[in-house]
Amino acid sequence: MSAPAAGTAVIVGASLAGATAAFALRERGFDGEIVLVGAEPGLPYERPALSKGYLASDMPTDKLLVRDADAYTEHQITLRLGDAATALDAERRSVSLASGDVLPYTHLVIGTGASNARPPIPGIDLPGVHQLRTTADADSLRAELPGLRNAVVVGQGFIGCEIAATLTTLGVAVTAVDAVPGPLWGPLGPQLSGLVRRWHTDRGVRLVNDITVSAFLPDDASRVRAVELADGRRLDADLVVVGVGVRPATRWLQDTALHLVRGAIGVDRDGRTNLPGVYAAGDVTATWDDELDRHVRHEHWASAIDQAQRVANAITGTPQPDAVLPSFWSDQYDRSLQYVGSHDADCDIVLRGDPNQPDAPLLAFFLRAGRLAAVLGVDSGKDLRRAQRLVGQQVNPASLSDPTVDLRRLVPVAPAAH
Repeated sequence: MSAPAAGTAVIVGASLAGATAAFALRERGFDGEIVLVGAEPGLPYERPALSKGYLASDMPTDKLLVRDADAYTEHQITLRLGDAATALDAERRSVSLASGDVLPYTHLVIGTGASNARPPIPGIDLPGVHQLRTTADADSLRAELPGLRNAVVVGQGFIGCEIAATLTTLGVAVTAVDAVPGPLWGPLGPQLSGLVRRWHTDRGVRLVNDITVSAFLPDDASRVRAVELADGRRLDADLVVVGVGVRPATRWLQDTALHLVRGAIGVDRDGRTNLPGVYAAGDVTATWDDELDRHVRHEHWASAIDQAQRVANAITGTPQPDAVLPSFWSDQYDRSLQYVGSHDADCDIVLRGDPNQPDAPLLAFFLRAGRLAAVLGVDSGKDLRRAQRLVGQQVNPASLSDPTVDLRRLVPVAPAAH
């Protein structure tokens, strides 16, 4: 290991990635000042439970925290919370804050995450129309749940599907609307979207697809009462949740020379940007993928942690471990969907299991030119862990699809791609 890095590390974004980077720097011997800046007033927390357990119960906020307050004191991490970054001066190596303060840095880590996409739909500002990204959003939403009869969820991505499942489990009649043909259509494709569709329809969710929302309509008290679709249909709604994706939180960086890729910060595998001393991690980034020869976004919990740790290694000169495969999970009703790897629309899909049996375990293998690019498991955690060692390697599709073949003993046809 190199000598411990010194100077001042300013971390902008009191997120999972930002907090992980701060603690990882100390744990790897960084002996300079560490300042963690966050726009939200509270301590950094993890977001996955917001659409599930936190929304469905009275779970206290401290259950979501990355670390408690004492940990920041013990690791000598200075917190600047409730004070958003507003500008970066890369030449002077400084960050300006909303309070007017200017923080000089030796090393800058950007972990500002993402913000919800806010479609320009008339009525989106009406009371009763919600989005979900922060604990404040979740608190506002769950305050309206007692006595709620029906709700419309706009968006059938991961957040939309999880919210629909949570509200349905709480006894709310849910209609979910999206312009795509089915739930999780983009990340999973037609076959697996159909499986997720049955999870929801079997539990009474009404799915409306291939159509956009034209307006949110108020009642006499100027609270949302209905959702108007592009064809003129109206859906009754005591409450609406809009979840149509996120955008990297890089607006404060638009006037810099930082390389942005479709709005995200382009970084190498170790989180380095094109600017000296500037790194980035988490949902705000697009990471270079050698196999695809382009930057790819990985907007998930595990990726945020791995990227933040790699940034800390790069700053302190700590040898980097092998890259961790991107992964995510989604819990909907009593079903658990897990995914490892990274695939695109050019991949072929090989299934182990029957997608027409929505309550049965399933594995889906995504193959790119004969090599395993990713694995998705439904209620198949053990087999998914056995299969993930094959990611990047050429494998026999017939063996993957055959449930009698033990994945632990499956021998790759060719070694892993690099």
